[in-house]
Amino acid sequence: MIFDKILYRCGDFDWVHLLGICGAVGYAPLLVLR
Repeated sequence: MIFDKILYRCGDFDWVHLLGICGAVGYAPLLVLR
């Protein structure tokens, strides 16, 4: 996956950003369903 390549290039620091993005993407459908 593309995310794996990004992690390899950027290192552990971007884990926080990826988790934040995944959280936002996961949370968005909940807002839409309301």
